[in-house]
Amino acid sequence: MHRIDLDTLYERAGEYDAAVASRTEVDRFCTSSDWILPAHEELMPPREPLLFRDGDAWIAFARGRHERGFTYLEPLEASWALASPVVGAEPEALVAVCANHRWDVLLLAGLLDGTDAKRRLLAELGRRYDLRRGATTVRHVADLAAGVDGYLARRSRNFRRSLSRARRRARDAGVDIVAADREPPDAAIARVLAVDARSWKGRAGVGIEGSGLRGFYARMVGRLAARGALRLRFARHGDRDVAFILGGVFGDTYRGLQFAYDADWARIGLGNLCQIEQMAALCSEGIAVYDLGTTGGRYKRRWADRTVASTLYVVVNA
Repeated sequence: MHRIDLDTLYERAGEYDAAVASRTEVDRFCTSSDWILPAHEELMPPREPLLFRDGDAWIAFARGRHERGFTYLEPLEASWALASPVVGAEPEALVAVCANHRWDVLLLAGLLDGTDAKRRLLAELGRRYDLRRGATTVRHVADLAAGVDGYLARRSRNFRRSLSRARRRARDAGVDIVAADREPPDAAIARVLAVDARSWKGRAGVGIEGSGLRGFYARMVGRLAARGALRLRFARHGDRDVAFILGGVFGDTYRGLQFAYDADWARIGLGNLCQIEQMAALCSEGIAVYDLGTTGGRYKRRWADRTVASTLYVVVNA
């Protein structure tokens, strides 16, 4: 494999994403350029990109120096450990990169548990280095292949009733759900942030702004909008936004990113209403998978049909 710089990854992002789309062993949305580049620029500490390519095979690490004195390699996005640093590269190629560059600890993330590609990588690395099992990340996924009616048929009667109540309350209150997929990115993120600031998270200081995620989402919204992959809807009362749901599509998958509602409108159930309206719109365009993300506990379990797990491995160059 030959080494490339970060500018080349930006320039060749479409080719990189095509390679990601062809892989089944990675979290494709969170390994895509729309996720890893904003994360690298906005969320991670200063690091040296260590990027390699050979045709459709890519390796994308960043090298940093820990405060304890050791050198580490990690994916460009390591905040949630969802991105895979290996896309289509053979185990021998990864071992060659490891052998030719200085490092003490390597984080291997974003590869789905139980896949042959992950087993082969771990087996090859395990012959040369110390492998230590880390945390397992679980994503909640809803299947939309049978359409929104098929999805709802798998939900409980109470679930369907709660959606009916939310629709009725929204209608009675004069709230409409409107698409904003083609909103200019700067305007879109400004509207999102305004609603988020009035949500319970925003008021508690743990919303998008308070969590330091503004730059990350602003960059991602810009990238998603540029390729027509932004999916954004607002609940509006008159000329005021009172809720939003934000996500993006990659191939046949929608990845939910954020949703929030004005805390003064909590009684209506706008979160549930935005979710189901987003699902219905996605079904109409043929999206088959709705990735709800990782955190959310009981709420996301109710909406999901299955879970997908990826376990982090720490590779130690002893």
